[in-house]
Amino acid sequence: MAQGSWLRGGQQQQTGPKNLRYESRTLVRGRIFTWTVIAVGAAGLFGCHGRSELGPTLSKQTPTVNPTPQVFADGPRLGSIANVTPILERPEKGSKLIGYLHAGSTVARATALSGSVGCPNGWYAVYPRGFVCVGESASLDPEHPTLLAMATQPKLDANLPYTYARTRDDTPTWEASADQEGSVRALADVPSRSGLAVIGSWQALDEEKKPLHLAMMTDGRFIDTNELEAARLSEFKGITLDEAQSLPVAFVVKRGVNAWQLDKDDPRKAQDLSFHYKVALDGKSRTVQKERFWAIPGGKWIRQKDVTVIQSRSDFPDFVQDGTHWVDISVLAGTAVMYEGKRPVYATLVSVGEDRMGDPNAAAATIRGDFPITFKHITAVGTDARRFADGVEMHDVPWALELSSGQWLHGAYWHDRFGLGHGPGNIQFSPYDAAHLWHWAGPALPQGWHGIADDRPDAQRTMVSIHK
Repeated sequence: MAQGSWLRGGQQQQTGPKNLRYESRTLVRGRIFTWTVIAVGAAGLFGCHGRSELGPTLSKQTPTVNPTPQVFADGPRLGSIANVTPILERPEKGSKLIGYLHAGSTVARATALSGSVGCPNGWYAVYPRGFVCVGESASLDPEHPTLLAMATQPKLDANLPYTYARTRDDTPTWEASADQEGSVRALADVPSRSGLAVIGSWQALDEEKKPLHLAMMTDGRFIDTNELEAARLSEFKGITLDEAQSLPVAFVVKRGVNAWQLDKDDPRKAQDLSFHYKVALDGKSRTVQKERFWAIPGGKWIRQKDVTVIQSRSDFPDFVQDGTHWVDISVLAGTAVMYEGKRPVYATLVSVGEDRMGDPNAAAATIRGDFPITFKHITAVGTDARRFADGVEMHDVPWALELSSGQWLHGAYWHDRFGLGHGPGNIQFSPYDAAHLWHWAGPALPQGWHGIADDRPDAQRTMVSIHK
């Protein structure tokens, strides 16, 4: 289904991200309504009915401990039935977090247990590494209600992993009623203009027996579809750099900008240039009537004050070695350049903290320094939805890369002000650019995982240099 087609209107952390909340409750408590899963990007809908019991039936047995089991990619599967299902380095509580699953996802597992200390139903090794505790947050039953209800999984080959919507007004969220099958009860409101991903369409009755047409959120809550409209996504994307196209490049970051024709010392306006117009520069420039102009293709020129120009670097951070993947971010200019060693491979505009060059301790400031990416998420699961935009909640923030500083690089599906100071301090990319960066930055995410810690040596991790 096309984006929004059913909507109205159109410091390094050793134990994982400090903002991740482990929620072990099952998301669907055995009360399954008649439901339809939205297949994001698919042509239509398909129906399904869940079972009424909660969780798998597990036999009681004394497990055989196998600390180094063999796991095959096509082996039997284990599913996540919680918002966060931790994947630990060893089969014991308190072990290092190396990644996690998200509700509805499945991953190949070993056939034998790896012990049950601290996990009565047993620890299972999963592919390609790590261990998961079966029980409150994971199940071996492929027909578990939560796995059925949360069947729509993120699309990793799209600009956004889900279908996204915005709320029209303050509106309640809902959860399945434990007392009345086919009914829901109201929970806390989501503020007006908040954003979220939706993964299913449901019919249910509210507490007054009135029918509701509900969209399912990725945390298992519901929201009235009449209170939603399709998110208006930015189509902006940066410039791929290679042998044929390198720095400098320029981007228009305001409206009402023109190209110019320079006849001797008499500048004349030529064609209009759209907001976010991008162009390669050959480095040629002129100063006419005390204004600097850059040459662009077609014999035209653009004024320096009308564009943001990204030029080649002549000096590099000490951590840069041949092949180092790193991102060069200028807070003042609102730009980001992806590098492999000293070779730029992609240039674009970003939104930084609204405070820009103010007090670095201010709420809306972007912290400057060199930081490794410590955790990689498809979406920022378990993180306070109020930390990504001012005055609203932004759920399911896509292509989220967590830095050792505690800040994030992520996609923003709620605005188009890239190249301008905008948010509470994180580095925000357009959906296309965020997806491009996410796939380029290591490590690779194993199939079925929703997030992974980057526990590689420092020299192998993707670095982010944030400067003036």
